[in-house]
Amino acid sequence: MANVLTGTMDVVYENSVSAIEGLQARFLQQSDVFFLISNLFDPRYAFLVYSPLFLSLDWRVGKKIMWVTVIAEWVNQMLKWALHGERPYWWIHETQVYNRTGISTPDIQQFSLTCETGPGSPSGHSMVTAGVWYVILDAFLEKFNFNRKDSNSLVPKICWLAYIVLLTTVSASRVFIAAHFPHQCFIGMALGWLVAKKLNNITQQQVGTFLYCAITAGMLASALSMYAFLTAIGVDPMWSVGRAIKWCAKPEYVHLDTSPFFSMMRYCGFMFGMGFGFNSKSFKENSKSKFTLAMRIACAIISVGVCKLSEKVSLLRINMFLFYVQAFLLNALLSYIMIAAAPYIVSKIWNTKAKQKAQ
Repeated sequence: MANVLTGTMDVVYENSVSAIEGLQARFLQQSDVFFLISNLFDPRYAFLVYSPLFLSLDWRVGKKIMWVTVIAEWVNQMLKWALHGERPYWWIHETQVYNRTGISTPDIQQFSLTCETGPGSPSGHSMVTAGVWYVILDAFLEKFNFNRKDSNSLVPKICWLAYIVLLTTVSASRVFIAAHFPHQCFIGMALGWLVAKKLNNITQQQVGTFLYCAITAGMLASALSMYAFLTAIGVDPMWSVGRAIKWCAKPEYVHLDTSPFFSMMRYCGFMFGMGFGFNSKSFKENSKSKFTLAMRIACAIISVGVCKLSEKVSLLRINMFLFYVQAFLLNALLSYIMIAAAPYIVSKIWNTKAKQKAQ
C-alpha cells in the first residue's frame, strides 16, 4: 500500500515539476513580480500587518482575522507533519524517478525565497491568504449589505472572482519559486476557506482568559504529541530541515523562521496574548467607546509600527529552547500591544487633548 501511494505521489510530483519548469521558463523576466507577491502574502504578515491594521479599524473584523490566522497556522503545521509533503526544490534531487527512467534531473531554479524548511503540504501562504481574505471580503460585503439573499448586485460576484484570482496568483508565485507543488497550494486554499467559514461567528462568542490559555495549551500539546508520535514510529519530524539545508543552493537562502517549531511558537504565543488582551480592562472599555477615524488610524500606525519593528529584534540563540521561548513571548506581547496597549495609549492622548481644549 505504501509503495502504491509513493508511486502515485511520484507521478503527481513528476508532472508538477514539468509545470514548474514551464512556468519558470515562461515568466523568468517577471520573477520580481512573483517575489513581491510571495513576500506580500507571507503568513507572517497576517500576524504583523493584517491583524493590527484591521483590529484598529474594526475590532470585530480584526478579532476574526486573528482567530483565523492562528487556527489556520495550527492546522497547517499539524497537516504538514502528518502529510509529509515534499518540496520541489529538494524532491528532484531525492527521488529515484529520474534514475529509473534515465531522464536527467530537471533544471529548476532556486531563489532567495525558495528554501523554506517545513514540509510542503499544504501551502501556508495559500491557506492563510484564503482564510484572511475571506474574512476581509465577507466583512466588506456585510458592511454594505451586499450579502442579502435578495440582492441582485454584481459586487459580491466581482469580489469573489477577485478572491479566486488573488489565491491563484499567490499559488502561482509559490509554484514559480519551487517552494510548492500546485496540488499543495490547492489544498491550502480549500482549507483556509474552510477555517474562515467555521470561525465566521467567533466574534459573537465570549471567550475568557482561562479558555484562551487552555486553547494555547491544547494547540501546543497537540503539536508536541504529533512530534512525539512521529518520533515513536521512527519518523523524524524535522526531516524537512535537513533536506532544506542539504539541497538549498546557498546557505543564506535557508529560512529557519519557517521551521515547524518557530511557527508553533508564533501561533501559540499570539493566542496566549489574545487571551489577556481581549479580556483586559483597556480593551473592554475602548471597544465600547466611540473611537474617531483619526484615533483608529493612530492605533493602526502604532500597532503596525511596533509589529514591523519586531522583525528587527534579534532573538538570542544561546540554545534552541531559549530561542523558541523568546519567540513565544515576543508574539504574545505583540498581540497584547495591538489589542490593549495601543488603544489605551491613543485614548489617553486624545482624552488629554480634549481636557486641554476644554480648559
